[in-house]
Amino acid sequence: MRRTAQDAGVRVETIHPKELGPAEIARWRAHQRALDYLRSPYLTPDWAQLIGALRDDARICVLEDGMGFLAVQRLSRFAAMGLGAPIADYQGLIAERALTLDAGALCRELRVGRIDLVNAAPGSIKSPAGADASWIADVSGGRDLYEAALRARRAEFVRQTDKKARKFARESGELEIRARSTERMDFETLIRWKNDQLQRSGQPLIWAKPWVRQALEACFERDTPDFGGALFTLHASGKLAAAAFCIRSASVLHLWLLGHDDRFDRFSPGIHLTRAIVHWAGDHGFAEVDFGAGDYQYKRQLSTRQRMLERGVMAGASLSGALRRTAHGLRARMERLPQERLAALPGRAMRRLDLMRALA
Repeated sequence: MRRTAQDAGVRVETIHPKELGPAEIARWRAHQRALDYLRSPYLTPDWAQLIGALRDDARICVLEDGMGFLAVQRLSRFAAMGLGAPIADYQGLIAERALTLDAGALCRELRVGRIDLVNAAPGSIKSPAGADASWIADVSGGRDLYEAALRARRAEFVRQTDKKARKFARESGELEIRARSTERMDFETLIRWKNDQLQRSGQPLIWAKPWVRQALEACFERDTPDFGGALFTLHASGKLAAAAFCIRSASVLHLWLLGHDDRFDRFSPGIHLTRAIVHWAGDHGFAEVDFGAGDYQYKRQLSTRQRMLERGVMAGASLSGALRRTAHGLRARMERLPQERLAALPGRAMRRLDLMRALA
């Protein structure tokens, strides 16, 4: 059911994603085309509707008949989170660059004390608590320009990777990359690898959660010009060595899940597959491959630039908002400590708590 309120002169409607109409979807896509940092598949109306089909608590704030959109999931009367948390690598406001909001009024319309956002598009949060980098491979000029940029930046990495690929082929047989594979067994194997990895490290089994698994399945089945899933695999002599599942918008391919068979560890099959995915994207008209946030070596090695994404809270004068701001402030102070392991503790604790809240 649509609810309407006035936010500092901006009219706000709160709807479930299934209530989005054709005109609203068209306006949403226009905002995405206008600003490159809004083109992520996680910021599409397609993603919002897909998650909305799985979560009754999904909400879209429609600002002034489509001037902007904010997609969230309302966990309780205390807090909402970005829609699709914890599996959405992008969240936040899809709007004209100059749009400003009264966060308190927005929270009142959603009937929550605050909205927690991570990896939010620039401009989503009035006073961000911090920022994290998403790693980008720019393929807007095609495969050759990407490779030239990569070799100019990391010549030794490219040389060693090519050498390792030749050794991989000599010792394991013919290597085959399969792009946009529809092989269900390989998809299932990748998810099993990821859950096994989480279990070994004592992490919550995100990908086994029913609504998360259903989201993966829905993306795997989806293939439209504006949104879809894409499975890429690397086989060695017919055996699955590595697999990656991506989601895409019209111009961005986002690497979502990456895994490999441990028996091929010494050959770094994930690196070879990811590089091949970037090449494929450059050959098929994509502007970028987004590896997401997280300081992983392969992301640093294969990226050509970064995009800074915000984290923080949208709230007015609420107790839950004040508590969250205090937590962010403590994290910021701790992260300035010279002891790296100690400095990382608050951020790790906040991410773990947010993960548990979103999966509950």
